[in-house]
Amino acid sequence: MQTKCIRYGLITALSLLLTACVAPTLKLVNHVGPITYEGSTEFSSKQTESGLVVVAFRSVHRFLPDTQIDYEECNNVLNSVAKGLPSITWSEANITAHEYNGVTGIANTTCTYTYSN
Repeated sequence: MQTKCIRYGLITALSLLLTACVAPTLKLVNHVGPITYEGSTEFSSKQTESGLVVVAFRSVHRFLPDTQIDYEECNNVLNSVAKGLPSITWSEANITAHEYNGVTGIANTTCTYTYSN
């Protein structure tokens, strides 16, 4: 009986481990123009009457979740795309989506900002 319980326990643990490797993470991003891919980052921008609209998406692996770092890194992408315009802080950016998958350790963050002309 005890061997049977151990066997079922091992099968369950192995199944959870294998399904964790394929657990989906959300990718909620609405790009505004042609998409540029750089490693774990993608971004797009578009000049409008209101200013330069920049959308950024980052997907990174984190052993422990850290929302502020995710926001800061997404904000850094916004500022790097908006070269020559005044930089913004992470608290000024619009975080449109953020997700951390605790099983896979994947953190996805989408942010956007409109830099005034």
